[in-house]
Amino acid sequence: MKTNSVGSIFLLFTLVIGLISMSPVSFADHSEITITPISGSGFNSGCELTETGCFSPSTAIVEVGGTVIFSNTDNVAHTFSSGIPSDDVIGTDFNSGMLSPGDSAEWKPEIVGEFSYFDMIHPWMQGLIVVEEIEEGHSELKTETSIVVEETVEEAVVEETVEEAVVEETVEEAVVEETVEEAVVEETVEEAVVEENTSNQTSEEEGGGCLIATAAYGSELAPQVQMLREIRDNQLMNTESGSAFMTTFNEAYYSFSPYIADMERESPVFKEIVKAGLTPMLSTLAIMESAETESEVLGLGLSVIALNLGMYIGLPAFGILKVIQFRKN
Repeated sequence: MKTNSVGSIFLLFTLVIGLISMSPVSFADHSEITITPISGSGFNSGCELTETGCFSPSTAIVEVGGTVIFSNTDNVAHTFSSGIPSDDVIGTDFNSGMLSPGDSAEWKPEIVGEFSYFDMIHPWMQGLIVVEEIEEGHSELKTETSIVVEETVEEAVVEETVEEAVVEETVEEAVVEETVEEAVVEETVEEAVVEENTSNQTSEEEGGGCLIATAAYGSELAPQVQMLREIRDNQLMNTESGSAFMTTFNEAYYSFSPYIADMERESPVFKEIVKAGLTPMLSTLAIMESAETESEVLGLGLSVIALNLGMYIGLPAFGILKVIQFRKN
């Protein structure tokens, strides 16, 4: 009788595994998917070159009429905007807007296709959403499979004896022990991930991208944008005064730069105006390339700030005063 009991259980598991292997798609649930930024990806370009990418998942699959949840689990602001950074117009399919840490947004796709998206604040962060048609017959196949499994379970229960109950108790104890071991392993892995993320966050010293310059020159690989990034990484972020300045600057800059970048992409005329306005500033910032020590960064940085204040505020104000005096005379 014990042999019959073990044989019935073995038959049950074999049947269930066989049914699942014959129709794996019927058990796949693509009605809802959550996309989150990889922690630390917003501080430095390079995540786009890794296998995991900058978003999790990097390629998301969802059904037509399903729900895509954009969740900002990072500690800096992000956006989820359809398109790619080089597009003149972005966000035509979806645009989450700026999501602060802990915020989320949703999108329900209505057509089949592949939708590229990126983070406007950190344009190197890019991903892909694949929207698929719901295949008919999956739900019916899943129901039939469930009925067959239930009938098999009932037959096994009818054939069980006192010896089978002992076997089931042994199996349950083994499952409990395995579950406890898995829980310990998962907890250990989670602690390791938290420690690694904390370490990476502590050692990360680089800021986000320059949205306005990227939109003006059409690419984050443009020489002007590269120069801004190199000055930030090689001069400013390597000194205490430069790091403090970038922290304060980023808080103010990213509060308005995404909107200006959007306006640049929507209006070629405005884009050219911004590009012309950036030229004097880029010329003065070239001075910072020779700064190496703390004192040089501080001294040259104050000089650059003074030059830009003179060009963008002083000269226009002086011109306005001269015009007023000319009219009075």
